[in-house]
Amino acid sequence: MIVLTEHQRRALEAYAALMVSFPQLFSGRHARPNVLDREALASYAEEHGVVLGVAADTPYVLFIVDLVESQMPDGRALRHPYLRVVSRAQLEGAVNVVVVATIEDPSLGTPGDVVLIEQERHAVGTWEIELPRGFGELGLTGEQNALRELEEETGYVGEKAHFLGSMHPDSGLTDERVSFYHVAVVRRVECRREPSEAIRGVKIASRARVWEMIRSGELRDGFTLQGIALFEKLGGCR
Repeated sequence: MIVLTEHQRRALEAYAALMVSFPQLFSGRHARPNVLDREALASYAEEHGVVLGVAADTPYVLFIVDLVESQMPDGRALRHPYLRVVSRAQLEGAVNVVVVATIEDPSLGTPGDVVLIEQERHAVGTWEIELPRGFGELGLTGEQNALRELEEETGYVGEKAHFLGSMHPDSGLTDERVSFYHVAVVRRVECRREPSEAIRGVKIASRARVWEMIRSGELRDGFTLQGIALFEKLGGCR
């Protein structure tokens, strides 16, 4: 008889439910397929003292530990756990966004300057200079999410959000797909930041200054680097 801890049991139950609700999470992966048999998963979890399945469930992401099979040079199949982080709202169709906002109205600053925020990031424990970004909100398009995030985090308002492209920022860890938008800022209102966001302030920087910060290491956020590069490549950042 297989004996599991409460955490192990709940993780596998949530995993089974996920297979039914979102089968696309388990498709593909031909080179390193998932082991999906419930008894095999439970047996491995008990024998190795690990948690397989949905190890943690937060409002934003699911921490999933799959059991996968890797082919060894001698032809044997080696079973081992593999962690991935799944974007929760994205499963339901929400669009995660990063916003490259530039000043359009001269009364707000120098046209073409880029809107940045300074925010304390918990994972690294430091203040980071970044483009505004956020998890997608269900029921809103990517364009709507981009305009909403920009206004909430900075108070800057645009009338349209222009799609620049989408990327997987870290395909080795997460399935998160991020869409990048450019917004021309035409006015400013009061910020409506979430209490949990540790944003110290808004910075406006010229394109030249942005690249100086990148070169010096003052600006090192990966999402921001991707957004600026996309904007530059498409001829918008001049």
